[in-house]
Amino acid sequence: MVAAWRYLLLPLAPLYRGAVRARETAYRRGWLHRVRLGVPVISVGNISVGGTGKTPTVIALVRELAHLGRRPAVLTRGYRRSSRDPVVVVGPDPRQGVAEVGDEPLEMARRLPGVPVVVDADRVQGGREAIRLGADVLVLDDGFQHMALERDLDLVLLDAGDPWGGGHVPPRGRLREPLSALRRASAFLVTKAPVDGRAVVEEIEARLKEIAPGKQVFVARLRPNRVRVAEEGWRNPEVLRGRRVLAFAGLGRPEAFAASLAEAGADVVATQWFGDHQEYTQRDVDRVLARAGAVDATPVTTAKDAVKLPTDAPVWVVEAVMEPVEGSWRELLRLPVGVDL
Repeated sequence: MVAAWRYLLLPLAPLYRGAVRARETAYRRGWLHRVRLGVPVISVGNISVGGTGKTPTVIALVRELAHLGRRPAVLTRGYRRSSRDPVVVVGPDPRQGVAEVGDEPLEMARRLPGVPVVVDADRVQGGREAIRLGADVLVLDDGFQHMALERDLDLVLLDAGDPWGGGHVPPRGRLREPLSALRRASAFLVTKAPVDGRAVVEEIEARLKEIAPGKQVFVARLRPNRVRVAEEGWRNPEVLRGRRVLAFAGLGRPEAFAASLAEAGADVVATQWFGDHQEYTQRDVDRVLARAGAVDATPVTTAKDAVKLPTDAPVWVVEAVMEPVEGSWRELLRLPVGVDL
């Protein structure tokens, strides 16, 4: 159902769709210039507003490329960063903060030490800088709608719990583009698939055959990889088993985080959800801690949220990995339109 206030904006929906289609047509017909850089470009993106698991997917692909002997770099715009100047983050840099860089680049830099993470709204300029630094393959974070840069593999992620973004562009739904835009994709990755989610995946595959036939579909799920226990450091995810937790996060679809905790054996007794890319204040932290104390639970959050919290905040941090369950990262990268490995 459309929220009451959105009815006032419904007349704008055709204008939004028209502008999106006009832009796509301009790039497809060459009216707007697309730049091809001298190295392969892999785009990881989605078609809906909200988290589909792009950051852990980028991390997984970069690690696979490095394992295969390539020199990858990440290109990202740094969502909600205050500065417009380009910046390069190579590994965790204590001089860079969330405001200057963005939460996702900081997480990627921490988890990909030695890999250039180039933060620049101008992806072409960022790509050239990455190549100057020695990269021989570029992974474009959140790049499906960024058409100015040619890519060799256009991977589109679909959240198993909310694959179609309400089926409409704003204000009726959460689609960035009409579903017909999925035809541009090289392949699809269904993310956050539940353990018993084959029926859900089959429904998504059937719909994709109607919208974008002939494209390969891969499936992956988020799995807790390790947990940073307050005042103790990193532990195996088994530390969550049987523990009463309060899950809190600022994500596009935080319910998936709670589900992953439950699958890891945690007893999720309460949740506290914030807006996507929440900039946490001390008041927010105090609210979380007070509520966790009231229900006798351990406050637990994601690695992306943790970079925006005080380093001494008494919370547990779950670092998750995107893990293929149907297909493999190497198989995906070896698609005919993908990277020559």
